[in-house]
Amino acid sequence: MYKIDFNLLETDYLDIVADEAIFRRLMRCQAQWPQLRPLLGQWHTSKDFCLVLIVLFSSYGLLNLARRLGVRFLDKFEAAVDYRTTSRVLDLLWVAVGIAINIYTKKNNLPLSEIMDENTGTNIFLKIWYLFYQWAGIWKAHKIGMRIGNHTLQRDTLAAASPLFPSARKSNYSVAIAQHLSTLTKYPKLNEILKYVGAFRLPRTMDEKPICFGFDEALEIFGVHFIKQNINGNIINEAKLKANIKAAQEERDRVDLLLSEYLEDTSISQSKRAVDSRRKVLWELVDDLVVIFGMMDPLSHDIFKDLEPPEIHKEGCEKLIACYNSGLERMQMIYKQDVIKSEPRNAQGRRALGICRTKHKDYVNQKKITKQKRRHEEIQPEVCIDCNYIPKFFIHFLAILATS
Repeated sequence: MYKIDFNLLETDYLDIVADEAIFRRLMRCQAQWPQLRPLLGQWHTSKDFCLVLIVLFSSYGLLNLARRLGVRFLDKFEAAVDYRTTSRVLDLLWVAVGIAINIYTKKNNLPLSEIMDENTGTNIFLKIWYLFYQWAGIWKAHKIGMRIGNHTLQRDTLAAASPLFPSARKSNYSVAIAQHLSTLTKYPKLNEILKYVGAFRLPRTMDEKPICFGFDEALEIFGVHFIKQNINGNIINEAKLKANIKAAQEERDRVDLLLSEYLEDTSISQSKRAVDSRRKVLWELVDDLVVIFGMMDPLSHDIFKDLEPPEIHKEGCEKLIACYNSGLERMQMIYKQDVIKSEPRNAQGRRALGICRTKHKDYVNQKKITKQKRRHEEIQPEVCIDCNYIPKFFIHFLAILATS
């Protein structure tokens, strides 16, 4: 409808960065207008990457470790309701796991390269969380690529992480990532442009580096961040609109800080007390992980009390290890069927999970069932009847019944 307004030449393109839902619709429009080049927003992709990590490790003790860090609302954490808080928790988990692995391997003279080469039946917990350290490291590198405006780092880490998305049942994002990477490969000049403009940069002073945001992140934070829910009525004056937007965003920041202090949510607060609290629980988690790595029965540790992960065993570890290669095969199939379309599209099995997922409500339900079983299994006290206290007429009545 607005093609003429852009006044594009035949060799020009309109590049639009959007989240997965809008990207999917724009790809359909591209078939009718080839000059349109949709690009997948990396901030929304990073947010979904958090969900991928949570899903993949939900049955391997992720919620237990998050609870050890002080996360109170585990159901909100596993749903990634707030990206900033979720990413902060995953950052702390990644740091704690990395430190614990290095301490344990140095104490036992075990090279990092040999952790996964050992017999699968031994050091299962170490293998599982070494995979978390590797895969969460890809997420960290992708996030760093956004923060420093490095397009090459964003592209390469996204390609490395792409097999994890189909294994976590992220079918739509798997297709979007394949299409996004295909677009970057098809247009080399676009790659060169994004190397110079790989992020939305906010300048600081001359001596400091600029602050970088993903394109979709900048629009979310500085454009529509908490605005649609807070701006009511028809506002014609542009200055008044900007003032209302700024007021709504500042109010949200104040409410976030107030709630974080009131609920002692140290993942948001930046006060000295909150920083000291994070440092303390971080090193306590590191000490616990070092101990658990050396235990023959990791589930006997107190950290798994009330929330016992169901997949910390040999078969569960093998399933987690295999999900990357199986996800890679599924990404190749998606590329052939949805991107280059050399094969007929077959959506069967695309939403299959590569692992067994456990939600927080599953732990809660299991806890309720266990309590009910304990109540039913309680031994009822035996009632002993003393014949001396039985009335004589009742004994006489029983004797008549026996002779009749």
